[in-house]
Amino acid sequence: MLRLLILSAALAMAGDVRPPQRVRIAPPASEALEDLPIHVGGRVEATATSYRHQWPGVYFEAAFRGRRVVLRFDDAINEWRASIDGGPPVTIDRPGKTDATIDGLSPGAHHIRLDKVTESAAPARFGGFLVGPGSSLPAPQPRQRQIEFIGDSSMAGYAARADRIDCTEAQVRATTDTPDAFAALAAQHFGADYQVNAISGRGLIRNFGGTAPQGTMEQLWPRRLPAEPALYRDPHWQPQIVMLKLQADFAGFRPDARWPTLDALVADYAKHYGQFLARLQGRYPRAVFLLWWFDTSGAPPEQVAMLRAAETQIGTAARTAGARDILFLPFPTAEFRATACHGHYGLAEQRRIADWLVRTIDAHPAFWDGR
Repeated sequence: MLRLLILSAALAMAGDVRPPQRVRIAPPASEALEDLPIHVGGRVEATATSYRHQWPGVYFEAAFRGRRVVLRFDDAINEWRASIDGGPPVTIDRPGKTDATIDGLSPGAHHIRLDKVTESAAPARFGGFLVGPGSSLPAPQPRQRQIEFIGDSSMAGYAARADRIDCTEAQVRATTDTPDAFAALAAQHFGADYQVNAISGRGLIRNFGGTAPQGTMEQLWPRRLPAEPALYRDPHWQPQIVMLKLQADFAGFRPDARWPTLDALVADYAKHYGQFLARLQGRYPRAVFLLWWFDTSGAPPEQVAMLRAAETQIGTAARTAGARDILFLPFPTAEFRATACHGHYGLAEQRRIADWLVRTIDAHPAFWDGR
């Protein structure tokens, strides 16, 4: 069934005098269209006909001329956000195997950006942008700055649009917002391309509540898509900054045979974290590593000592592997209110966290030069 979205009201509220855009969603068109060359942000598997994706924060950009562009989907699980020339975004939610046509544009050249909003439980496909013959323009150039985020739910914007703590799985999906979470916001502030390689509930060596022991971030990070064993390789992806937030290991901790005490878990965590940073250093030899770290303000002396020992062990292992710059960033948890689903940060706090990260990076401008 054809669905029609008129954006004229949103444009009027924004004071935008451009012609109103219309979005029509229908089965794939049979007319002759040509694919636009695309700049891709994030990890995808590029095939002859589509881009398979699963990691959050994936985005696609292209340029064209004319009044119309078609977005081709094969995706029944994700929400998307499209924007033309930086104008008001269009939400396309779980489109399935359809074409979304945006028309009513002004004549001339346009830039389109498509952001994946949700986390993906499984791989899905984006079939690209299509236009009429002769309407293609070259793809936008990759940005000189690159930043990679490796972590968990907060980076992925878990339920950031929610206004409650208690939520169903469906409510979490409907309110997750990776493009408006701190990682994407900070990257966009610096005009950087970015990857958000994060999965809710996943830790470095132990996941939230001890679940999915074969699916920790040290096991999944190397993959092109989390659900599949194929490795990600792109020699052009060499981020100047890599930020890691890997603390789900300690959420819901219960002693078990592998980690009979919290001290044992921290010691193993520090060992593997150092090894993980050594792997990252091998992949990104000029990168600076920023580690979202524990704020020990007011913590008992034995916990402070335990975490300082872990910090030393991690730093030593990484520097032995050749890492030149490692910065531990104690996150001031008490200064932020977690009011979204299951104790996560809402949009306002996500913006404040982005500001916190931006200030840190601004204090070290040489980070962007690989120093």
